[in-house]
Amino acid sequence: MPENKRPGAGVSMVVLAGGRSSRMGSDKCDLKIEKSTFLEWQIEKGRALGITDIQVSGYHGAACSVPVTPDRFPGKGPLGGLESCFRRAREEQVLVLGVDIPLVPAEELERLVIQSREKQKKAVILRHRGKEEPLAGVYDRDLADEMLAEIRERKGSVFAFLNRIGYDICESTAPEESFANINRPEDYHRRIVQKVSDK
Repeated sequence: MPENKRPGAGVSMVVLAGGRSSRMGSDKCDLKIEKSTFLEWQIEKGRALGITDIQVSGYHGAACSVPVTPDRFPGKGPLGGLESCFRRAREEQVLVLGVDIPLVPAEELERLVIQSREKQKKAVILRHRGKEEPLAGVYDRDLADEMLAEIRERKGSVFAFLNRIGYDICESTAPEESFANINRPEDYHRRIVQKVSDK
C-alpha cells in the first residue's frame, strides 16, 4: 500500500510510558509480551498503521527504538508529557497511546485514526462499555498551548482538560479484556504470561 494511503499517513504518535509502576515493582515498559517489550509492542502498532513520526514520553530505560522526549515541566503527569511531545510532533494530528494497555488491538487504533478525520472537536478518544480512555485517542497537535494553560492554571488532569476543550467519542468494538490495565504482577501473569503459554 502506498505510504500516503496507509491509515496513519499524516498522523504522529506519542506513547506515554511514564508513571512510577509502584504496584508492579518494576518498569511496566520493559515487561515482555511475546518477544517484545510493552513499549516496543505499542510502538509497532503505530508503525503498522504507517506512522513514521513516533515519540515516547516518560521512559527512563535504555531499550527504545524511537526518540524519548523529556517533559518541559516535570511532575505534571500525562498532560505534561503530551504538552512537550506535541510541540515536537510533525503532523497535525497525534495518536496518543498509554503503555499499560498493551492488549488494545492495532485494528482498534486504525478505526480511531480513521474516525478522527471526521471529528468535530479537537480530540476523539476510545470508549468501551461506557468507560472512556483519554490515553487512547487522537488529538490535534495545536492543543499544546491549551495543555500548558491547564498545567499552569489548574491541576493538569487529562479529563479536566478534555472536558474544557470538548471531545468526540469512538465507540470500541474490541473485547472488554483488550482494555485491561496491566498494573500489578498478578495482572501481568494472568492476562499476558498465561495467555501466551496457552497458545
